[in-house]
Amino acid sequence: MAIFPFGLVIGFTITALPFLLTNLGIPLYQVAGISATVMSPTFWGFLLQPLMDTGLSRRAYCWITTLSAATCMGTALVMLSPAHLHLATALLLFGELSMVLFGGAVSGWTAQFTPDHIRGSVSGWTNVANLGGGALGSLAVMALVPHVALRWLGLGLGICIALGSVPMLFFPEPSRSSFHFRQIFTDAMKTTWRASKSRECLVGFALFLAPASAEAAINLFSGMGKDFHTSEHVVVWVTGAGCAISASIGALLGGHLADRISRGILYVCAGIATSFVTLTLAFVAHTPTAFLFGALVYNGFTGICYAAFNALGYQLVGQKSAVASTQLGLFSAATNAAIVYMTWADGQGYKHFGLRGLLLTDGLASLISGTLLLVLLGRFLLRKAQPAGEELHPPFTRAEEMLLLEKAD
Repeated sequence: MAIFPFGLVIGFTITALPFLLTNLGIPLYQVAGISATVMSPTFWGFLLQPLMDTGLSRRAYCWITTLSAATCMGTALVMLSPAHLHLATALLLFGELSMVLFGGAVSGWTAQFTPDHIRGSVSGWTNVANLGGGALGSLAVMALVPHVALRWLGLGLGICIALGSVPMLFFPEPSRSSFHFRQIFTDAMKTTWRASKSRECLVGFALFLAPASAEAAINLFSGMGKDFHTSEHVVVWVTGAGCAISASIGALLGGHLADRISRGILYVCAGIATSFVTLTLAFVAHTPTAFLFGALVYNGFTGICYAAFNALGYQLVGQKSAVASTQLGLFSAATNAAIVYMTWADGQGYKHFGLRGLLLTDGLASLISGTLLLVLLGRFLLRKAQPAGEELHPPFTRAEEMLLLEKAD
């Protein structure tokens, strides 16, 4: 549950930010561009992830990045207006970057003490905090906007981000880093390259970079309410509490399945399932009922997909990697790159062809790429996780590990 601050920040960007911007009179295609910009650190932020594996402990990095994100997000809400849109976007961008680094640090820390046979369950609960917590936080922001000044909402959001990291106090002590700061672009990067070029990891990157399971439409549902003739009140509750519940249920179900079937197959199939939701929404009447069921079902499958992604990431990294934060950051960068470019593509679909163009863009990209992945990688994806206690591909031998520790000394 220590990933809750990450969920709050990402959830705000995905749900509350488009809602606030559209209410300020900014067109949806521009909102999509701003959302993609703010979310971009989830892709390029991996360039700074080696910091989380060097020098200070991951515990220290978690606290530093949490406080940085709390400050930036709170200040951005104070500045959010058409007159200060560029400055607010920059603050949101830096807050997002802080949370990306936080996610790498806390995930790398978690990977150290999570055995394979419960990685699915841990990933399920991680996404209850991530998706469910983020949706509830967004609901609070959207519901309070008409009644509370943005400066107080910003203060409240900052405090919640900081307090959300309290579960880290109960984590086992993190192992010390194998690398000093001066080794970031030498030994640390070499170790990351060696661990990431295995066949398993390369297949993982192929899955995460494809649009099959990007689930990008969750970034824009809160801005689709008017196109579905849905009242603002209903949009707030559906994309807030409703999606929090459906995403959490999906995450727990996905975590349960990820400990029993191939995590790669689960990841791709959950993405294909969402394509049928968006393709159905593209052709049915655009009514409040369609919006209600479409948003809830889409977020439910998203929860399954995200749980499968986390479990697969923990499986590929294992428990002994000295560069776990960097590896997991690379996996997150890959999947978030897909989210960013699909968010932009969905926005272009809306700009040129309206709501139906957005939904068709999202659904067809997922369906076509997911089907191709199953055909091309089906046999490889059917491989299940290693038995508990065994690592899929240790990043280095015991002799190499001792050599790295000697270098650190």
